[in-house]
Amino acid sequence: MRRAFGASLPTDEELAISREITEFDRTLAFFDGPDVVATAGIFSYEMTVPGGRLRCAGVTRVAVLSTHRRRGLLTAMMRRQLADVHERGEPLAALYASEAPIYGRFGYGLATYQTALEIDRPHGTFAQTLSGNGRLTMVDLPTAVPAFTRVWEQARQSQPGMLGLDERWIRNQLTDLELHRDGASPHYRVLYQLGDDPAGFAIYRIKMDWDASGPNGTVRLGMLIAATTEAYASLWRHVLDVDLMTRITAEMRPVEEPLRFLLADSRQPRTRVEDGIWLRLVDVLAALAGRRYAVEGQLVLGVRDGFCPWNVGRFELRGGPTAAEARRTTASPDLELDAAALGALYLGGNRFGTLHRAGLIREVQPGAVARADAMFATDRAPWCPSHF
Repeated sequence: MRRAFGASLPTDEELAISREITEFDRTLAFFDGPDVVATAGIFSYEMTVPGGRLRCAGVTRVAVLSTHRRRGLLTAMMRRQLADVHERGEPLAALYASEAPIYGRFGYGLATYQTALEIDRPHGTFAQTLSGNGRLTMVDLPTAVPAFTRVWEQARQSQPGMLGLDERWIRNQLTDLELHRDGASPHYRVLYQLGDDPAGFAIYRIKMDWDASGPNGTVRLGMLIAATTEAYASLWRHVLDVDLMTRITAEMRPVEEPLRFLLADSRQPRTRVEDGIWLRLVDVLAALAGRRYAVEGQLVLGVRDGFCPWNVGRFELRGGPTAAEARRTTASPDLELDAAALGALYLGGNRFGTLHRAGLIREVQPGAVARADAMFATDRAPWCPSHF
């Protein structure tokens, strides 16, 4: 994989860290003689979906050496993976795509978005004075792992798209290898607590620089997760106040970042929207029944799936805020769409109306697109703040 992505080979330290999260029974490789020429893997997760949680296969480490492209290796690995996911009863599969055109043909749809932010520190003043009873502390790794894990679990309860991470995974997220620093400092780990209860954390690095006018450093925010509004504001205030810095950058932030409304200068932060999670419904029936819907409603979806034949057919969905059920039907469909489009719509990060205008949905029954949008609406945009 490192060769395919043009990176240096892993060190013994990296391999030891990776071994803790690698699931060898879900790791694939193609061999040409003694040489590995293609790889793919899966991490077993649980994903928060609107109104619930579902098992989700996190597809990762997908690579084919340039010497062995166009031989069907990627397609074979995708087919093997999805068969394995289906056999294990996982309704969802998700991945981050290195190249956007690749995974639609395997039924993955762009389901979440994320933003890259940049803020000039002089424009980081809050519109109102911050208030709160919590306290901020720098913490060491043994303290951070259990505390950050508790915060993560609280935060993901209501955040569609967020993956469940245990202490093993949080420890991995806190890995502080030299190759990840890109000339910046080791991690700064900040915990926000209310009494003895952790309510938020931030992980960042600083990159010191100087010019003729003085300090010109950058804070590189790696992660900021908060379970309360007070923790969110306090952690951002801390990050914006780091001395000797002139700018703050952050990646993998939510599209609906509340920070803009805390700042006096509403033109901050400067924002670039990027693609996030690509999602695939491996079991359409289980996925549709496993989430909840904003309003009570009924839809018949005609689904095309050229890669997972067990998903082909018509599915009747009846759902609302407290319950949902899905079953196969022979009734005439209200909407017709393919698996990738359904994956893009599932978490509520895209609207049926948008995909309909793009020609990716056929509205058979007038008004069905509006009905679907009302049902699949969510109170917050889906977001996945962890990479895999």
